[in-house]
Amino acid sequence: MKHRKNSVGIKLRKLRGLTGYTIRYVAKQTGLAPIRISHWERGIRKPSTTNLVILAAFYGVMVDELLRDLRLEVIQKIHGRPGRPYGDYYEKIKEKPP
Repeated sequence: MKHRKNSVGIKLRKLRGLTGYTIRYVAKQTGLAPIRISHWERGIRKPSTTNLVILAAFYGVMVDELLRDLRLEVIQKIHGRPGRPYGDYYEKIKEKPP
């Protein structure tokens, strides 16, 4: 599996590194299996929404911080190009009277 520079796994690994925690410590504190955390950090699997919420709460960040780059990537695919991630979407909204 291709591991993107700003993937959720990279962010989880970075947060764990910043706190100095081991995978085993995070697993024990959150009730998650260490192997799952390892798989998420390495990009082998993706965490469920529930597990993202648990990890975000544990690290003291918002879930959106973990998903932001993934969300922007999807928006660019659907609506536009890198310079204009929303394409003409906002131009259409601006044209409509309130």
